[in-house]
Amino acid sequence: MVRSVEPEDAAAFWEARYEQGLLYGTEPTSVARRLGSLFRREKVVRLLEAGCGSGRDALFYAREGFAVTGLDLSANALRWAQEQAIRDGLSVTFVTGDLLAADLPPGSFDAAVAVHLIHLQPEPVRRAMVNRLWSLTRDGGLIALTNFSTEEAGFATWEPHPEPNTRIDPKGKRMHFFDAEDIAALLPPDCFHLLTCEVVDLAEVPDSGPVTHREWLTIARKVRAC
Repeated sequence: MVRSVEPEDAAAFWEARYEQGLLYGTEPTSVARRLGSLFRREKVVRLLEAGCGSGRDALFYAREGFAVTGLDLSANALRWAQEQAIRDGLSVTFVTGDLLAADLPPGSFDAAVAVHLIHLQPEPVRRAMVNRLWSLTRDGGLIALTNFSTEEAGFATWEPHPEPNTRIDPKGKRMHFFDAEDIAALLPPDCFHLLTCEVVDLAEVPDSGPVTHREWLTIARKVRAC
């Protein structure tokens, strides 16, 4: 049986994984390219990427002209990101820490993105992270999330976890696979006005080679009244 990586182990897990390399390469995800166009139309200036890893999407957003803050648990991941930013002549603020505990001012971002972050958490943490993204985004700002769908291949093949719709991947990571009901519960209408909610093919180029995942892409506007 593969041992699940529990939340208290997460920082050590990702530090070890990023110690030797980038893991997820330098090419931005297909979703980042789509969001870049949306953010320009929405006149986004200040952008937070939570769980930015070694910066593949954060650096893309910086190249597109946004003022980017990248947040991640792993100092090793951010070391790779900072080195690439220096090589590319880009200015990005990288912060090492947990989304729930990071010292970031409320309402300080026009948009917040979390790709492959929320679905790694147990249910109470998933909800807390979305609430935290809400608090960090200005009134009327945007929040964009991608999370594995139950249509993703691993849902049928990976080891089951006791939490419903949750599996353990071959490296020991807990992974929640969202169905439509899960997604609706994650973004309650008294806090968010849902702009996009669809299952998409998210393409990425990790160091192991190109892959495509079936994921929910949800884009929501922060509701002031909440």
